[in-house]
Amino acid sequence: MSISREQEFKTTLTKTDFLAILNQFDFEPGFSQMNTYYDTPTGAVKKAGLGLRIRQFKDRAEQTLKVPNKNQHRDLEEITDPLTSVEARSLIDQGQLKTGQVTTALAAREIDPAAVHPQTQAKTTRSVAHLKAGLLTLDQTFYMDNTSDFELEMEYHDLPQAQVFYDTLLHQFNIEKRPVINKVQRAFMHVHDSQAD
Repeated sequence: MSISREQEFKTTLTKTDFLAILNQFDFEPGFSQMNTYYDTPTGAVKKAGLGLRIRQFKDRAEQTLKVPNKNQHRDLEEITDPLTSVEARSLIDQGQLKTGQVTTALAAREIDPAAVHPQTQAKTTRSVAHLKAGLLTLDQTFYMDNTSDFELEMEYHDLPQAQVFYDTLLHQFNIEKRPVINKVQRAFMHVHDSQAD
C-alpha cells in the first residue's frame, strides 16, 4: 500500500509530434498497461473528481485512486494497493475492489466501495525517459471504440527546472499547449461513442 504525490505537466500530441519526441530522447523500451475504470451507476466517483482503476501490467497489477489537490499545476495524490495479476483478473471479473487503502479512501468520501463496478477499459502503451528535469513519458492510449490518442507527460519534483525544460521542449517541436482531459474521462467518452455506433 502506498500514497504518493504526482506533479506533472501534460499535453496531447499529434502522431507526428509523438514520433519526433520519441526519436529525440533516450527512452526505455515501451510497455503496455490495461486500465479498468470503476464508478457507481450514478457516477459518484466522477462527480467527486476522482479517478478509480485497476491497472494490469505484464507481471503485476494495482488498484489506484487518484485524488486531485488544489493547485494551479496538475497535482494529484495517488493511493495504491498492490495486487497480483490473478487477483486483478478475479476482481475485474467479479466487478469488485480489494479491501485496502483505496476502499477506505472511497468510504471516507461517502462512496460505498461495494457500489463501484468496472465501467470501461483503455490500454496504454508507455515509453519513459529519465531526465535531469524529471520523468518524460509518452503514451498512446487505445479505447473501446478502436480509436487511439497520443499524450506527453512530464513528472517533476523541481517545478522551476521542469518548467524551463517543458516550455523549451514544446517550443522546439512547435507544440501548442492544449488542455488535457484525463484518461479516465476520455475512456468513458470513447465507450459511449462506441455504443452509439
